[in-house]
Amino acid sequence: MTTANHHEHDHGQAHDHHHGHGRGEHGFNAESLRNNDLLYRDVYRAALDWLDAPPGASAMEAGCGAGGFTEILADAVVPHGGTVVAFDEAHEMLDATRELIESGPHAASVTYERGDIGATPFADGTFDLVWSSRTVHHLADQLAGVRELARVVRGGGKLTLREGSIRTRFLPDDIGIGEPGLEDRLDVAFHRWFTAGVRAGGVRYPFGWTQMLRDAGLTDVTARTFMLEALPPFTDVQIAYMGRHLRRWVDNDDRRALLDDGDADVLTSLLDPASTHYVFKRPDLYLHEMVTVYVGTAP
Repeated sequence: MTTANHHEHDHGQAHDHHHGHGRGEHGFNAESLRNNDLLYRDVYRAALDWLDAPPGASAMEAGCGAGGFTEILADAVVPHGGTVVAFDEAHEMLDATRELIESGPHAASVTYERGDIGATPFADGTFDLVWSSRTVHHLADQLAGVRELARVVRGGGKLTLREGSIRTRFLPDDIGIGEPGLEDRLDVAFHRWFTAGVRAGGVRYPFGWTQMLRDAGLTDVTARTFMLEALPPFTDVQIAYMGRHLRRWVDNDDRRALLDDGDADVLTSLLDPASTHYVFKRPDLYLHEMVTVYVGTAP
């Protein structure tokens, strides 16, 4: 299995069998991934500040998606003489990233490589910082992929994975229609879908992400969680994100099959602008999501 994401999330939003930032199964494409990048922009910046990349760092994003994080990574390292590689298996994603970067000030310091995370074309110890967001969980053998990413980090450099965390929430527990606890039931359905679809046939790894980094030979392993949160009035970007978060459960047949008819009807009503229950008429939504970053240092 190869890779190219976009976060999950699904762990936020992103999964597909184009292995990276979720194109197919979630209906994700460059446009929706760009929307997600705008949503997470402040979180990305906070995570990069915490990682504290050295001045002039050589960095790579493994699974660059639509390029939003690549752009922020370039903002952090290029002014100090650093360089960035955007790496993905999908031409569509590399093209979207190139289009974004070439419209900004760092075009000369960002390069683009197409390939598979399981067998990258880079020499040992090429990078000071490697970032991979919601991509490794698509690999048939996740540990093998993390070992490959660790291989290309030079001594003292960092491998950073944005992976599983607490998923998106924004509804009250009781929304006045259907049974209370809709988002709890969607979480249960998501885990069933993820196990049967995204991880089906893959090598099981019955440990956490911190242990995976240790098993890949990294040291000083740690993690930190950043909060994405917003209250009304929401931006168009936030509304689009929340709408996709619900709509995929009624637009995708595999997901829809995991819901009972009552919950599917509730979701249809919540997404109908003509309904009295239209979700974005509510003043009591609170968008919040945990974004967890796991990091290990190359010995």
